[in-house]
Amino acid sequence: MPLAVSDSVVELHGACVHSLRFSFGGPVDYPYAPAKVSAEQPPALFRRMQAVSPPPARKGGAPWQAGMTLDGKPFDPAGPRDRLAEVEHAEEIDGLGTPEPETVVLDWMFDVPRERQTVAMPGEDAGRFLLSVPYWQPASDSVKTVEYFGSHRVEWAQKPQSEWVAVSFDGFWPAERDSADMIIPLGGCDNLCPSH
Repeated sequence: MPLAVSDSVVELHGACVHSLRFSFGGPVDYPYAPAKVSAEQPPALFRRMQAVSPPPARKGGAPWQAGMTLDGKPFDPAGPRDRLAEVEHAEEIDGLGTPEPETVVLDWMFDVPRERQTVAMPGEDAGRFLLSVPYWQPASDSVKTVEYFGSHRVEWAQKPQSEWVAVSFDGFWPAERDSADMIIPLGGCDNLCPSH
């Protein structure tokens, strides 16, 4: 598990033109707005995930890559993708805005079963995607125990229109949300892809 988003951790297993494969766990005790789980400990949590391609513009109308730099230069989404872990964000960068309906490639509710799991950060997927904004992360090489954890493979409802997909576990709403969206470059198919 590499990155915290919305008091949760997400591990990207793969993303290609056919599907998205990931694990999701939480809560991780985000220090600024921790998620509270009811005392009854429900058997599962439910989350909405929305994915769009191409990624939506930022709230102010700038392209999604605006405010991101690599080696002090504007980040180029068409460039090499082997250094995504080194991409930096401007501190006051706007989050991603509301996507255009025709760009939505998936709008899906999924369950996160009550299954205690220990997760280590960063994970094997470090540097394989970007976050939309700077976001609090646990200390490097930290280990967290989450009460809810699940792995999923989901096919896109329609084919992505670009080589990048933005994924929000808050449905890109509200504009003032205190969470980060994932911006994922599509890669090749692997043994977890449904086309295999």
